[in-house]
Amino acid sequence: MESEKKKFGVSFNEMQGELQKSTPSFIVYTIAVFLLMFITALAVFFFANKGYEQVLVPDVTGKSLTRALLEMQERELYPKLQLRYSDLPGEAGQVLSQSPSAGSIVKAGRRITLVVSRGVVIDHVGNYVGMNLDTLKTKLDMLYGGVDAPPITIVEPVFKLDSAPIGTILEQEPAEGTPITQGVELRFIVSKGASEPLVKVPNFLGNTIAQILEEMGKVHLLFDFQSHVANAGEIAGTVTSQSVEEGGEVEEFSHITLDIALPVLGALYSGDTVVEKDLNGRDESEVAGMRMEDFANSSHGIFSTKVSRYPIAVPVKLDALPPEGAAYTVTSFNHIGGEITVPYSVPHGTVLVLSVVNQEKERFTVQ
Repeated sequence: MESEKKKFGVSFNEMQGELQKSTPSFIVYTIAVFLLMFITALAVFFFANKGYEQVLVPDVTGKSLTRALLEMQERELYPKLQLRYSDLPGEAGQVLSQSPSAGSIVKAGRRITLVVSRGVVIDHVGNYVGMNLDTLKTKLDMLYGGVDAPPITIVEPVFKLDSAPIGTILEQEPAEGTPITQGVELRFIVSKGASEPLVKVPNFLGNTIAQILEEMGKVHLLFDFQSHVANAGEIAGTVTSQSVEEGGEVEEFSHITLDIALPVLGALYSGDTVVEKDLNGRDESEVAGMRMEDFANSSHGIFSTKVSRYPIAVPVKLDALPPEGAAYTVTSFNHIGGEITVPYSVPHGTVLVLSVVNQEKERFTVQ
């Protein structure tokens, strides 16, 4: 059997020996091996790059960034954005240059560098009198929207009655031409029209505390709240009277007094309290049980404090920090300052925090 293997088998040792004896054969063998390796590597390379078609880079220079991105997306090209200021006004948001250039042939999926204008560099304060405040804010946002510390910011303006259209800048500080060497705060006096806007008073009667808190952020009125213990026939936790009737027209941020019926302390629920059917199909006894549980677990009252007066209505919010669970905002609204009252219905031990223009003014713990 061993002799049969030697007769028909292949001995690599013998082949190697034969090749070494014959130098030309060895050279041919070596070249063949390297050629085979090269062909294999070439095949693997083309296989790996299979599917990446060649595309033509579009010309997006001078076009808006939105249009440029759409054109590149159609060709399966991906942008790499670089922002810089330009010298000509009106170029904000336009593509200033691109690399590779238009007409280049590249593979789909390649990144194309786009240089996009951030607008004109402003080195001095301009003349903004006569401009619309919102228009100026939009222009500055386009220039410095992505800047951590923009060189120009607008502080809360002062509004006054004037014949100019609402929102028109009447006066400015600092004056035109002031150099911008560091952060500059622009202060404006802005027209709020020739007369105070009128507000049509809605119907608040029967609204719950939760509904009133929501309305405070929608209606430009100054709410003055007062309370009393719920009488027979009244629903605890609802508005029972309002100083201005429904449909009445008053000037914007005029005062209106709402009287709220609150549950009795120590006897948070009375079986004689009138309870209506609710919209989810529950009967009066079920709704009454829910009210009794809600009153037992919560404190109800009127948060009251005094703050500085402001020439215009400024943002105010009341936050709640309950003993358990996450903090939340009870309500947010605009107010001109002075005495501020807000009804609340929160768990016992909750801390109420009133802030004006994001600055804490009063903190109160509900017992």
